Amino acid sequence: MERSHLRFYQRLNATGHLSRTELPLAGPSKNRTFTRNQHLAAMLERHEELLGRAKRSKWRQDPVAAVAPFLSVLLAFSMGWMAAIIALFLRFQLSGQSGSTLHPDIDLTLNIVLAIAVAFLLREVLSLSAVKRMGAQFAGILLAIMTMHNVVHAMPTPFARLFSPAWVTNVQSTTEAGTLQFRGHSYHI
Repeated sequence: MERSHLRFYQRLNATGHLSRTELPLAGPSKNRTFTRNQHLAAMLERHEELLGRAKRSKWRQDPVAAVAPFLSVLLAFSMGWMAAIIALFLRFQLSGQSGSTLHPDIDLTLNIVLAIAVAFLLREVLSLSAVKRMGAQFAGILLAIMTMHNVVHAMPTPFARLFSPAWVTNVQSTTEAGTLQFRGHSYHI
């Protein structure tokens, strides 16, 4: 060791920053932040190892756990469908009109916004955490709005009780069965 290095290590030793038996190691200083980060890294490794074991054993014990994500998407989709029907019902009850006099784009936008608001309220009332499943809910809303007239053509009596006979007559006269309604246009399925 060079003489300047030896004097430097002697001064470090005198200040108490160097142990008497070891030379300093290269790398980051061993301050509180470094020690905490090492501790957190070790905790995360243990946690990931435990989760890996838990997932494997949970699958063996409960095979329904693998189907749960698919069921939650199906539930979110049907909740979106129900929100769209409730939104159309609320819109009919608020306006009292059997048909819409708005431009088809505005009508579709209004139905979707109202259905999203109803879906949000349903999520809050049922205490569901559906942030991950919002896409499925939106797909359910959009599909319900585009195809609800087909259900009205197939089952006019329940909808006549729920909405009104004039509303059912208007839907049946302005739409065709077996189509998708989007922005005022019909597309055969």
